[in-house]
Order: sequence, then C-alpha cells, then structure tokens
Amino acid sequence: MKKILMMVAAMMVALGIQAQKIQTVDGEGNAIPLVTVLDMDGNMIGTTNINGELADVKGAAKVTVTHVAYKPQIVTIASLQNGRITMEALDYGLKEIVITPKPYLYVEYYFRAFRYIGDSLRAYGAGIYPAIFDIKKQYKPDTRTHWSYGVFSNKANGWHGAHIENQVKSWIKGSSHLAAEKFLKDKKGKEKYNASIVQEKPNVWRVEIPNEKVGQIVHSNGVSRATLDGSRMQMYSNQIHGETKMLKKRQKVDYEYQYAEIFKLADEDNDLPDIARHLMTMNHWEYNSGKGRDIEIYYIYTVEHGFVDADAFKARSKELNGHYVGDMTLEDLQQYEASHNIPPLAPAQLETIKALKKGQGK
Repeated sequence: MKKILMMVAAMMVALGIQAQKIQTVDGEGNAIPLVTVLDMDGNMIGTTNINGELADVKGAAKVTVTHVAYKPQIVTIASLQNGRITMEALDYGLKEIVITPKPYLYVEYYFRAFRYIGDSLRAYGAGIYPAIFDIKKQYKPDTRTHWSYGVFSNKANGWHGAHIENQVKSWIKGSSHLAAEKFLKDKKGKEKYNASIVQEKPNVWRVEIPNEKVGQIVHSNGVSRATLDGSRMQMYSNQIHGETKMLKKRQKVDYEYQYAEIFKLADEDNDLPDIARHLMTMNHWEYNSGKGRDIEIYYIYTVEHGFVDADAFKARSKELNGHYVGDMTLEDLQQYEASHNIPPLAPAQLETIKALKKGQGK
C-alpha cells in the first residue's frame, strides 16, 4: 500500500510540472513568432518560435507577452483555451509623406535594447537616432548623424553605450533598406540566401529554404509583417557558399538570430522608397557565452520622417540637443515615447529596468 501511495504521489508531481505550451496569434489566427514571454518578476521565460509556439512557460501562473508590433499584455495561463493567446496589433499612426525636390530623406528612429544573461535582464538602453539619407546616392545614409541615449546596467555587466551605438549604427548604415519580401527576391538577396516565398493563403506567405520553413510574411491593415529565422538562413548561406569556418563557429555557440520587421504597403499613387515605409524592426540574437546564454534584443521604430534640406536637418538636430542629450534619464525616455506614440514598456520590464537604474545610482 505504501508503494502504491508513493507511486500516486509521484504521478501527481509529474502532472503538476507538466509543460504548459502556449501559442501567440493575431486577430486572424496567424501565428506571431518572436513574442518575448516574461514571468511577473521580469525574467525571460522564452521566445515563441516560427509557429508562434513556446513549449513551456516553466510553471508561471501569469506571463507578460511583448512584441514590437503588438500591444503587450498580461495573461493568466489557466484562463487560456488550448494555450492560445490572441494579440492586438499596434497602430503607430506615422504620418504620410510625399516626394518633394529636397535633397535628403530625414528619418528619426527610436530604439530599445535589452541584454539578458540566461533569464535575467542585465542591461537596457533606449534613445533617439536621427539620420538623413542622400537621395542622389540612392538613399545611402549621410554621415551627419547623431544620437542621444540612456543606458542602465548592473556594474558587473560591462555592456555600455558604445556597444548599443555600434549595433544601431550597423543596422541603419548596413541595412539594404528594402522590405524582406523585396530583398529576398532582389539579386543580392537571392544570391545570398536562395530562399523562396510561397503563398499559403490570401495575404499570407511562407519563406522557405529546401525542405524547411524559415519565415512568414503577413499583409493586413495596410502593412506587411515579416518574421525570419535569420540564423537558419545565415547558416544555410554559409553552407551553400562554402563558408565552413563561420558555419562551425555559429554551430559551436548554438547561435540563434531572429528578425522581424513591419513596413507600410506600397501606395500605387506615391512612389516612395522602402526606407520611407519602414515602421518597426526587431533583431534578436542568442548564443552560448562563458557567462551563460547571452541574449540581445533590439527594437527600432520610425517615429518621424520627411524630405528636408541640410538646414532643416541642422534645426532638428539643435532641437533634439536642447532636450535630449547624453545619458537620458528613464523619465526623459518615457517623455519622448509618450510624445511619439511608442508603446510603453510592459510593467514587468519597467520594474526590472528601474532596479538596474537604482543599482547603478542613476
């Protein structure tokens, strides 16, 4: 009898720790990959995969789900049907622009940067990056760029503003500035990744390499949302181009890179470049380091844009310098976010960032 009771108790424990799977979807039932799932202490539980699934919430009764293109929300796991979470799309209301004879396209970006070691948030940075793109040089970024930012991190981290600056600059200056669905069909994109875009149903396409889905593209509410498993695409590119050294390096550290973007759909009456249609981008890197699982997440939002001359850019730069310069406080960042329709941080994220700020005395 004692043995039977022990077996029953063991079964009950096993049932109690059974993995709880969730799936994030949009209002039309399409999967939402790259949703960050946090516990109520702001620790990272995980990120949804290409099918919008996370295999286990690790016993959390409530979770916060966040994504660059959707409203953050707090979810009670027990209330879900089949683990499904429906997320509501954000509308940033970026004003329309028209082409004018001025020499530059001005784009003002706002970014957020998170660094986790394992499940613990170790650093956060956010700020403004204004840039101009030279029309005569096919919208290549001009060198006259500057930025303002705030960084909060624990003292042992060593993740400072220069690292964030380099990553943001790299994206702005190194990006093709084409929407993914165009870039992958472009000559350079085709040669590099050899990926196919196949329609699954109206307004939904899958991105695939041989025998494997590596992304999806969804058109809805006047925008294109693309999500790509960048690490699989990059390593496939390494493989087909004989780049064995880089392939082995990425495999050794269990490298993962996920990418999401949102662009306004083209208007037939307004021949704007893709960079003037950009709304949001997310870059998510992971790899095994000597400190544990190193995770970096960058959100980049377009908050203002328009065609300008050099004097107008200088005037805007002067205005920014008058309000936001150097190490911005968390209050400065929140003020800018509120005035530019940037969604507020999820409560769990905000509390962990405040703890970082308090720990470094800012």
